[in-house]
Amino acid sequence: MNGMNARSIHGDAEARRRGTLDAAAALLDEGGYAALTIRAVAQRAGTSTGLIYQYFTDKQDIFVALLEESQAESADFVASLPRADGVAALIEALIPESARQWRRVVRMTAAWRDTTGATERDRSESVSRLRESFGRYDDALRHALVEAARIEGRSLTDDPAMLRFVHSGLAGVSDALVNDWGDLDPAELVTFAAHAITRGITS
Repeated sequence: MNGMNARSIHGDAEARRRGTLDAAAALLDEGGYAALTIRAVAQRAGTSTGLIYQYFTDKQDIFVALLEESQAESADFVASLPRADGVAALIEALIPESARQWRRVVRMTAAWRDTTGATERDRSESVSRLRESFGRYDDALRHALVEAARIEGRSLTDDPAMLRFVHSGLAGVSDALVNDWGDLDPAELVTFAAHAITRGITS
């Protein structure tokens, strides 16, 4: 019975934390980082501010937890992509996920940076965790690219800027897709961008 109670309590705690994050995500979608307050999250989640503070230090902690989730989702997605068709096919398959994350995360992150000071952001333990999650995504992406290149008998450019170049390319095409540039066919843009990025990082 004690074991069952412990599992029930743990499950309830996870459900409350999940409900808090879902409420925060909805507020961010509606009003950006400025709309994210502990009181607003509690009201949206149907709980008390005191309960929110059991799981999160402040609103930045909630926001960073959402970013961590997004990075974990992206890392898992990259890890699941097939490598057999080579680098360009890998990147082409990655672009839609990149655009989805761009739509959800980038606008909110910009608002976060605009409304918080650098000291406030950098001193937070949660931001250290976020940097680690970005690192895990980078590791997953690098590993996938290396494997895809090896399978098709190519080599990746040996330069520290290689991965940043890929990120920049993904960001550019994601922005174009999210903002719906009417003079471009999305499928053609994705294919063109994937091959252009591939040419820039392989030999």
